[in-house]
Amino acid sequence: MKKDDLTQVKNIGPSRMKLLNDSGITTIKQLDDTPLEKLIRIESIGGHYAKLIKDAVSEYYGEKPEKLAVTTASGKEKKVVDINRNLRKRIKVLNKRLKQAREDLKPLGKKKYLEAYIDFKKRSNTLKSRLKDIDQIEDDLSQKVKKKIIKNVDALNLTLKNAGKNPKKKNYRKLAREIKSFSKMLRDTSS
Repeated sequence: MKKDDLTQVKNIGPSRMKLLNDSGITTIKQLDDTPLEKLIRIESIGGHYAKLIKDAVSEYYGEKPEKLAVTTASGKEKKVVDINRNLRKRIKVLNKRLKQAREDLKPLGKKKYLEAYIDFKKRSNTLKSRLKDIDQIEDDLSQKVKKKIIKNVDALNLTLKNAGKNPKKKNYRKLAREIKSFSKMLRDTSS
């Protein structure tokens, strides 16, 4: 076992170590220097385990752990965390729906839909890259903008869910318009 193996810290097993490594945290020193808020944002770790891990790192270095687990967040802070979590979850679902819609709407043997499908595919790729940008600047966005994004994500998810049931030219065009509109809104918020 290496000296800087993260599994030496209590509450970190191989799967959590992989999550931490994927987030750029590979040593116990980096884990100690990482703010609690960043640990909380790592998917599948959350607030409870982030606090336990920070306490365990303090114990590892022989320090007395801070009483982080006892403090409670105010209602406003919980609401902000809920909105952030909600946004990430909905974006993840949207990415899955985009992928599924691309599969469902493939114009197998129907050349008349090919041009519309290519346009839809191009716009969905643009949207995916904009969603990645939003994920990176999420902390800089206001709560109002985040709520607006969530609302638009929900609308697009519903449209994508229903789109695969009836692949017609007008459905491709409708999807392409909605994706273009949403991409433009994301571009404007990230700039």
